[in-house]
Amino acid sequence: MANSDSIRRSTAACAAAALIVLGCSAVQAESWLIDLGNDASYRGASTPSADANGNYWTSVWSGAFYQDLPNSDGVTTAVDFGFTTPGGTDSYNGPAGATDGGQPPSNSVYDAAALGDLGVDEAVYDFYTNSTFQIQELQVGGLYDLTFFGSHKYNGNNTTRYTVYTDASFTTPVASVDLVVGVDDLHNQDTVATLSGVSPAADGILYVGFGGAGGGEGYLNAIQLTAVPEPASLALLAALCAPIWPARRR
Repeated sequence: MANSDSIRRSTAACAAAALIVLGCSAVQAESWLIDLGNDASYRGASTPSADANGNYWTSVWSGAFYQDLPNSDGVTTAVDFGFTTPGGTDSYNGPAGATDGGQPPSNSVYDAAALGDLGVDEAVYDFYTNSTFQIQELQVGGLYDLTFFGSHKYNGNNTTRYTVYTDASFTTPVASVDLVVGVDDLHNQDTVATLSGVSPAADGILYVGFGGAGGGEGYLNAIQLTAVPEPASLALLAALCAPIWPARRR
């Protein structure tokens, strides 16, 4: 009898462990990686997809609208991306310095560990200036984190402000965050700015814009969009595991 109880407890423990693994996978935060600037843009470069870390990217420029973006795991999703009002694009005086001589993305100087998933040569290499864009087909009522990396030297304004707006007029801000993209001859190598827990508008769109915090040009090289797991998903995981543990005999 004791041996039978031991087997049941071991089986229950194994089942619980399997559920936890599967549950964690189910509620793992989904993310999308977007590189501003690609092979079609001026002195730009597309990020390999998958990159050296195994993450998948969408490299964008203002001459196209991007439908059904892959998430960072390479799974096609309904999420779309497009510019509303694009600014300029280049790689000159970004992380790779003066790129008018054809300097490649591998010349980019940055702290890959500090930038996390955004720390890839081609992703940090090029940038857009003052622009507005839309990330569409998001979950209405869902929460998302937006992580921005901007990097440029010899700036008229060292701080870029990234803002989420209520709609396509881009006049009423919902939330904003600032990032120092460079100072004098030094470009930002290791710092990102994050807007946490923002919700798309009622049409499922995040309306995003950026520019110099004090006027002038702002810079954006790459973005990570991350869906915040719903609390209900975590509660469900706990509820699934609870009945598995056998009651202690009295």
